[in-house]
Amino acid sequence: MSTTRKELKDNAKHALRGNWTWAVVIALINGLVVWILTSGGHKLDSFYMDYDRNNVFFQFLSPVGSILAWVADFIVLSLTISFLNLRDNEDTSDEKPYIAAFSVFTENRFGPECINFVMTSIFTFLWSLLLIIPGIVKGYSYAMTPYIVSDMVASGKSVGATDGINASKELMNGHKMDLFIFDLSFLGWYILGSIPAGIGLLWVIPYYQTAKANFYRNLAGDRYLK
Repeated sequence: MSTTRKELKDNAKHALRGNWTWAVVIALINGLVVWILTSGGHKLDSFYMDYDRNNVFFQFLSPVGSILAWVADFIVLSLTISFLNLRDNEDTSDEKPYIAAFSVFTENRFGPECINFVMTSIFTFLWSLLLIIPGIVKGYSYAMTPYIVSDMVASGKSVGATDGINASKELMNGHKMDLFIFDLSFLGWYILGSIPAGIGLLWVIPYYQTAKANFYRNLAGDRYLK
């Protein structure tokens, strides 16, 4: 990488300067929806499983919590897209937070992002069946997929089910450890942000997402926007 982790983080702080309110509101809205989906899903699972353990119909419905958690993970991709836009433009005046919090559903992104997300989930799961480590390695190999798909959509390209995945594997060749160490460098921030009832995460998440957008743009440049 031509840019150091410190530079990626410093550039993130610069992009967030004057945009912190916008960023925190996005993190709050997105986080609330994710929390409702995941916690509500677990409660539904408990209800169905406890309602009648001998009832096949209710047993069949019990995985609803896992499905809602998967939907929540997809919605989190909105943070990836919105903070990439912030990184590129450094101007949020035209983007409402309540729209940016669900940006994965806007500007024709839903279809391409969803199908690539589904395929990424399947591939990662299958690799994880071998052992945990291969799944983690592949997870990092596919990590740039939502960024790439967002760029492809913005450029007007037709995006196939694995186009973003294949491009991510190529882009991350030789850089998976860089991203792993980058993620580790935020571990302390996430622990610190979680202490006051998780409130600090409303600032940590935008910081991390913007810095990660810098990581992506530093690797990819504008090659997928052409």
